[in-house]
Amino acid sequence: MKKTAFPTPLSLLALSIMAASPAFSADAPIQENPLGTITVEADSLTEATTELGSSVSKIKSDDIEKTLTRNLDDLVRYEPGVEASQDSRFGISSVNIRGLDGDRVKISVDGVSQADAYGPTSTYLRTGRNTVDMDSLESVNIIKGGDVVEGSGALGGVVKYTTKEPSSFLAPEGNDTSVSLKAGYKSASDEYSQTLTTANRTGKVESLLLYTHRDGHENENHQGDAGSDQTVGATRASVDPADTGSDNVLAKVQVQVNDTNRIGVVGEYFHSTTESDLYSESSATDQQSSDDKSVRRRLGFFHENTQTNTLYDRLKWQLDYQDTKTTNITNRTSGNRVVDRFYDEENISLKADLVKQLDAHQLRYGMNYDDKSLENLNKNTVSGVTTASRFSPIADADILGLYLEDSWAVTDKLTLVPAIRYDNYQYTTKGDEYIESWGDNKNEAVTAQLSADFAINDTYSVFGKTGSGFRAPNLDELYYYFENSASYGAYRIKPNPDLKPEESLFVEAGVRAQNAYGAAELVAFYNDYTNFIEQVSLGTSSTYRLGEFTNKNLAHVVIKGAEIKGNIDLSKSIDALNDGWTLNGAIAYAEGDNLEDDEPLDSISPLSAVVGLGYDAPSDQWGGKLNLTWASGKKKSDLTSSSQWLATSDYHLVDLTAYYKPTDNLTFNAGLFNLTDEKYLNWNDIRNITNTSTNLDRYTRAGRNFGIDATLSF
Repeated sequence: MKKTAFPTPLSLLALSIMAASPAFSADAPIQENPLGTITVEADSLTEATTELGSSVSKIKSDDIEKTLTRNLDDLVRYEPGVEASQDSRFGISSVNIRGLDGDRVKISVDGVSQADAYGPTSTYLRTGRNTVDMDSLESVNIIKGGDVVEGSGALGGVVKYTTKEPSSFLAPEGNDTSVSLKAGYKSASDEYSQTLTTANRTGKVESLLLYTHRDGHENENHQGDAGSDQTVGATRASVDPADTGSDNVLAKVQVQVNDTNRIGVVGEYFHSTTESDLYSESSATDQQSSDDKSVRRRLGFFHENTQTNTLYDRLKWQLDYQDTKTTNITNRTSGNRVVDRFYDEENISLKADLVKQLDAHQLRYGMNYDDKSLENLNKNTVSGVTTASRFSPIADADILGLYLEDSWAVTDKLTLVPAIRYDNYQYTTKGDEYIESWGDNKNEAVTAQLSADFAINDTYSVFGKTGSGFRAPNLDELYYYFENSASYGAYRIKPNPDLKPEESLFVEAGVRAQNAYGAAELVAFYNDYTNFIEQVSLGTSSTYRLGEFTNKNLAHVVIKGAEIKGNIDLSKSIDALNDGWTLNGAIAYAEGDNLEDDEPLDSISPLSAVVGLGYDAPSDQWGGKLNLTWASGKKKSDLTSSSQWLATSDYHLVDLTAYYKPTDNLTFNAGLFNLTDEKYLNWNDIRNITNTSTNLDRYTRAGRNFGIDATLSF
């Protein structure tokens, strides 16, 4: 086979190479072993057909291992347009997709929605949505943009975690047992980790037990770890010292009852702790420290049936119980004060998905019902005297969703996927001695979406989607109440139980190219959001000289942008290269405007790009990858007037990872990150800072650092 030579330097993105390559001409012959395409079959419930018109990033467990991923920030490190933000005390709190984060991004584990964020104040209590250990994951799907089938919250996108299965570690057939031990270290947080995995198949029964323990310290900034620095106040340049730890257990038992029925149970337990000296929040007369804990428990049952009948060709239903609780304790020497606050979200979830093939139509339909109990309690102890209060009343949430989608193969080239969904939700509150009930909140929404994919030829296709979405207001947006009186003045934050859902209209279109040489994708998107929930001032009075505030449906936001990504098999394209060389690249650009205030939207991440050169030896015994990341600075012109002092500079990162398998049973992974020791700021880490005296050096990311792990399996 004659190869096409490329003189293009490494610094150009893989997509640029592919666009210039005759290998991607419509007349190029299709070689053997082409890259796999997504095929939706009636017996599969793992891929929603609404992903057909979407830009989707798929991260597999092998990718997680090779990049030494230990948390959500590591997971999206090479995904332009997707970022995680982190805080020295509360850790990683959210994922940002195309400028939206928090509860505007849907996050699920094995189909179970994760608890809402709860952070009515910037201090003392803040819950994130990061109660998943990366070593337990089989795959992660990141859907960029709205997705009607996912229901409330899927405005910016969707993150779908899928946990590991017993079959991932066992032979395809017959009785088998697998045991593996993994140990690792990451220098940026001085973290040691250990994972034990056991899997077994005996007859029709498969089982899995996975346990991960992590023990580390604060994440370094560019200056390094906290060391012995005890400087206090906002001008502190060092990170606050912390001791961190987590334990995660995943257990599964599955039974293949017969050829058409499979049942299983799953249990998850995640527990993380952080103990910090909050020097940056302290003063000479008031030393602060914290003791924070997050716990998520899940117990679930599922049943799959593939007995074809009038209603379905395949049915999967699951019943899950999940409890997620965050406790934040702050100790202050002034007044011998202890602030102890928690937020607990308990959920019983029923979910069913069905598939039926009717000629050229593949129908998918289903439902979900969530029964949630939500509670916050604050205890304030001063000199041994304890008082209690709540930010929001105890509440129950009933959420019902129904959806129907049709993957219609109109021709052998054109596929249309219309989808419609109905959602109904209601918050029922109960007042007590700490807070009033403030009244119930209920609403419903009908959303719809049309996705399309048209194959121009064997190489090129165009795709797109348009639709509507919504997000129901969460507990603290509806019911947050706080009143503060001081000598310098008083202020009050009032609930608003009449809030309406946030709504969206979205359009996305793109072109894909794919053949034996590689794949490429270019997509543009336009999202129009209304009824955005924002806190507004109600003015001042003689009682509240500092003002009264509440949440209202005000903002009208528009976010638009473009993304391009691609990968190419260099070994098939360049004569001088042996098998195993690959090149991939991606660029993401977005801009957003708050039309209500006629100002830029600060949550938009700057333009960023990643290019990676990889090599995997034909023997699969060793390989490596060089990743180059570039991110534009956040310019003053792209920020609201009050945030322009936070403007950042461009930065470049160089990462090198490698793996080596001396035997079939032993694997080593190693990585050097930020090789050039670049000093940089991640925009989403700092965009919510309001104290202009803050030393932003404290928020820089780690300088040159490394990671290593080893896995022994038998």
